[in-house]
Amino acid sequence: MKGKVIAVANMKGGVGKTATVIGLAEALAAQGAETLVVDLDPQANASICIAGDGLLRDIIERGLTIDGFLEDRFKRLQRDAALGGRIRTNISNVTHLGKQLPLSLLASSSELRLAERDLIFTLTKMKMDLDHIVESLYAIIKDELKRTKKSYDYILLDCAPGISVMTEVSIRLANLVIVPTIPDFLSTYGLNSFCANLWSGPIADRSNLKKPKRAPRVLITRRRPTREHEHTSERLRAEAAKDDAKFSVFRTEIFERTAIAEALGKIHTHPTFSQKWKDGTDILLADLVREVKETLHGS
Repeated sequence: MKGKVIAVANMKGGVGKTATVIGLAEALAAQGAETLVVDLDPQANASICIAGDGLLRDIIERGLTIDGFLEDRFKRLQRDAALGGRIRTNISNVTHLGKQLPLSLLASSSELRLAERDLIFTLTKMKMDLDHIVESLYAIIKDELKRTKKSYDYILLDCAPGISVMTEVSIRLANLVIVPTIPDFLSTYGLNSFCANLWSGPIADRSNLKKPKRAPRVLITRRRPTREHEHTSERLRAEAAKDDAKFSVFRTEIFERTAIAEALGKIHTHPTFSQKWKDGTDILLADLVREVKETLHGS
């Protein structure tokens, strides 16, 4: 089935969110899936990892970004503004089995935060409250993705840390929400609250929109061979096994490896997939892809 939407989100930054997006997107593409990454983070880390700084600069200058779409649609009131024309296809510098990865990008820029603020300001002037703003943006992005889905097997949404309007919309639109989490005290402190808010908490209950399709799934990332990481991972899995669990947990764990940091920095070279994701990281990504497909399509 075409166009499965995967949102990668967490309240906390620095937990391996962008690494998850890039690794999963390229692993899916390496298996032949037409894959689109939509960068919804003003830090634009996913964009620069895929496009490189030179190409990304050109994309931003031409307004071919998600924030460019929001400005055209809500600030300039261009009703014919569309996401499709802003997607950069054939953008990957990575090959697999002699072919370029079938990876596309809808980039972000540092202006996204201002664009989202302008969006809220504009719609507030139209007497909309925050819930109606979310519903309005949800309807527009859903319509845009409906057309985009026809061209892609998977669409990955790289959400900004926290719960912004765009993040809430993304979570509600997604077929699967992945929550990358470092298994330590600080990184997991607000995990239950984050997983409950949009699925069963006040934010979910007050909206007229449907709740997310399934409970979020935690991905343990940057795992180290320490007692704290071991105990926290066990605790997360025990919580996920409860009847009233707010989340499930992937069997696959992404261990902290220098190879992952090096992979994200390979933006000016042309590696193969296995050269980029070395030291067994490609095997971990294949395991993650298998679980993602099991979740979305059944075993």
